[in-house]
Amino acid sequence: NSYCWKEEFNKENIFHNLNCDVAAKKRKKDQLNNKTRIQYFHQEKWIYVHKGSTKERHGYCTLGEAFNRLDFSNAILDSRRFNYVVRLLELIKELLQTLYMSLCTLVQSVGKSVLVGNINMWVYRMEMILHWQQQLNNIQITKPDFKGMTFTDLPLCLQLDIMQRLSDGRDIVSLGQVTPSLQVLSEDRLLWKKLCHYHFTDRQIRKRLILSDKGHLDWKKMYFKLVRCYPRKEQYGDTLQLCRHCHILSWKGTDHPCTANNPESCLTALSPQDFINLFRF
Repeated sequence: NSYCWKEEFNKENIFHNLNCDVAAKKRKKDQLNNKTRIQYFHQEKWIYVHKGSTKERHGYCTLGEAFNRLDFSNAILDSRRFNYVVRLLELIKELLQTLYMSLCTLVQSVGKSVLVGNINMWVYRMEMILHWQQQLNNIQITKPDFKGMTFTDLPLCLQLDIMQRLSDGRDIVSLGQVTPSLQVLSEDRLLWKKLCHYHFTDRQIRKRLILSDKGHLDWKKMYFKLVRCYPRKEQYGDTLQLCRHCHILSWKGTDHPCTANNPESCLTALSPQDFINLFRF
C-alpha cells in the first residue's frame, strides 16, 4: 500500500509540473503576442473602432486610446494635420463646457471638502503654489535682438494678401492686436467680405445683414453673427478616414490590413465632429 501510494503521489507531481509548464509557456506566449500586437498598432498608427463587447473582443475603444494609437502628439506637429487636431480639441472643450451646472457644482464641492494628506502638508503645498505664482508674475520677457525682416516690414498690400489667406476670423483679430498698422488692416471691409463669402452661402448672408453707422454693410460683425448661426466651411490638408468594411480608423494615406477586394472604395473621410461622434455611446 505504501508503494502504491508513493507511486500515485509521484504521478500527481509529474502531472502538476506538466500543467505548470504548459501554463507558464502559455502566459509567456500571450505576453509576447500582446507586446508584438501593441508595437504593431503603434507602428502602423491605426485602430479598430468598436462600440461594444463581443465574444471575440471585450471592452470598448476609448477616445484616449484612439489619441495614443493615432499618434496625435506628433500629428499636431504636422502642418497638414494641425488644423484638424486643433478643431478636434475645440470640440472636446465645447463638450466639457456643456456639463450640467449641478454636476460642476458637485465636483467643485467634493474638491473643496476632500483633504489629501494632513493639514501641514496642505499648507506647505499652498505656500508652494503661491511662490510659483509670484515667480511667474516676476518673469520679464525681453525683446530679442533680431535685425532681420519682420512681417510688418513687408509692403502693406503683401501683408493684406497674407491676412486674406487666414480662414478663421479670430486669427485676424489676434493679428490686428500686434501693431497699430495691423489693426488698420484687420478692419478692412473687403477682407471680411471675402471671409464671409468663403464660409457661408449668399442666402445665409442675406438673412444676417448688419449695417454700420455710415449705412454700409458691416462685414466683420456679420461674420461673427454668421459663425454663431451656421457652421463654417472646413477644409483640412489631412483627415482621418474610416474603413466601412473592417471598421479601422487611420490617417489619410496610411495603409491598414483590409480584406476587401477594393479597400480604397470603402474609405470615408471623417470631419472632427464625425470623429467625436464615433465615441458617443
